[in-house]
Amino acid sequence: MPDITVCSLEGTYLILLDMRKCIKPELVRDFIQNKCHLAVDYGEWFGENFKGFVRLNLATNPAYVKEAVQRIVTEIGKVR
Repeated sequence: MPDITVCSLEGTYLILLDMRKCIKPELVRDFIQNKCHLAVDYGEWFGENFKGFVRLNLATNPAYVKEAVQRIVTEIGKVR
């Protein structure tokens, strides 16, 4: 994913994406909900230092994960 840092997985099915290089942290929620139409956990739920991060659940059908990633990549391309 362009300019998105994927944090290391540590024995979990949850992936944390740092989107701060491509989307202003205060705009991430609107971007994910209204542009990508995804349900995620937002980083600020885990503390102020995680604002601009989103957490995706990988414990689902791989086709859903692929679709989510494609939506994020497509929508980032539109805002650049």
